[in-house]
Amino acid sequence: MSDSIPVIPYRAELLRKAIHLGALVLPIGILVLGRTTALWLLVPLAVFALSLDVARQRLPSAHRVIARLFAPIMRPEEQPPLGGPLILNGAVWMCLSAALCAALFREPIAAAALAMLMVGDGAAAVIGRRYGRHRYPFSSKSLEGSLAFFLTAALIALPLVLLPLPHPPLTPLQLSVGALVATIVEALPLPVNDNLRAPLFAGLVMTLL
Repeated sequence: MSDSIPVIPYRAELLRKAIHLGALVLPIGILVLGRTTALWLLVPLAVFALSLDVARQRLPSAHRVIARLFAPIMRPEEQPPLGGPLILNGAVWMCLSAALCAALFREPIAAAALAMLMVGDGAAAVIGRRYGRHRYPFSSKSLEGSLAFFLTAALIALPLVLLPLPHPPLTPLQLSVGALVATIVEALPLPVNDNLRAPLFAGLVMTLL
């Protein structure tokens, strides 16, 4: 939930989104390694992240350790009580998203869709929380945050048109529409986590184009 009403300190939000930027290693890995090799790494990573998050919510020792390390940058809704309903945190959704994008889309589209999320979502949170003045009637996110998402998502993806890719090559229109779709889907109050829905919708549209 990128630029929702602040529920963690702004400094913690910056650290949280810095981790998003660090996750750019995932789309880069898909481009460099190729889909097959990337999936051999991403699927186990997603399974490990999911297992760790389940352990955090079911095993007291794992709950204590992970809370001590990561609670300051986790949103309240990502910290259910021990033994309560399972609620996945944003990092788990990111890992699942990377594995699904690599499985469903060809390498440049998967990489573009993930990079759009990782950079755009971070920009939306940082700009939206600091400068967001025009809130949507259907959510606490802002027009300013969405503009930051779109601009940075497009900018991070457009260099992919310069890569010597096999046909069909990516086009600026394709990437711009993908960035716009990711922006819209990220802002809508849909029940699926935005770390999953934004890149999947963007990748689908870019594939169709």
